[in-house]
Amino acid sequence: REQIKKLKGPSGLPERGFAVPLNIFLFQEIQRMQRIIGIVRTNCSSMIDAIDGTVIMTPELQLDMDAFFDLRVPKRWTHDPSGAEISWLTPNLGKWFTGLTERVTQLSDWLNTGRPKSYWLTGFFNPQGFLTAMRQEVTRQHKKDQWALDDVVLHSEVRSHDKDKIKDAPEEGVNIHGLFIEGARWHLHEGRLEESRPRQAVDVMPVMYLTAVDGKDKKKAGDYGQGPYDCPVYKYPKRNDRYLIFRSLLKTGEQTAMHWKLRGVALLCTPE
Repeated sequence: REQIKKLKGPSGLPERGFAVPLNIFLFQEIQRMQRIIGIVRTNCSSMIDAIDGTVIMTPELQLDMDAFFDLRVPKRWTHDPSGAEISWLTPNLGKWFTGLTERVTQLSDWLNTGRPKSYWLTGFFNPQGFLTAMRQEVTRQHKKDQWALDDVVLHSEVRSHDKDKIKDAPEEGVNIHGLFIEGARWHLHEGRLEESRPRQAVDVMPVMYLTAVDGKDKKKAGDYGQGPYDCPVYKYPKRNDRYLIFRSLLKTGEQTAMHWKLRGVALLCTPE
């Protein structure tokens, strides 16, 4: 909490600490991560004690042991007793632990060294909350223009490089990385959608820039070739409203938006 109070806000805003929306978001993410780490630590200790015979091997612990044996993630690590998701879903235990270390690294770096040049969107428990906090900050930066949060809309642009080539963080909005595209691929040099390569249904997306703009300033369809493709961005490959994070207008080039819609093109935080 003390370190959060020292964090600065975006360019042009004098606020610090808990007066800044993204700092509040960071605090909430850290709290949720600490809860997950606590659950994992307690569960592993209980399984060790049950193996040693110091505590009774309950049916719940037996299920957790079976999951470990099969390299699956124990259910209590990903869902609470009500069935609600509390962490990230992965196909095996190894990838879950990899996700844990990468998420902890992103949060700790943000807390200790300040805002990153680009955010790994997949590493957040609540990516929708991240985008909402970003919109709030941009709205405050345009206080002189009398922007209202209800009037601003999300605007996205696909960059022509990866996160390693980002020099500085944007003054407004955020850079995000780590997304994948399914059903097509992104042409880096021409900045448009293109047909997938043979036997490659999923491809890596470059850095995306996200910000908030006044609804009146949103780009017109003519700026996107044959009309923009309203591409959904999902948290997991399972496509439903529950995992929908936001929608991005992508340049279609020579093909129409309907062509890519029939291809089922979507952006994913994780391909598995």
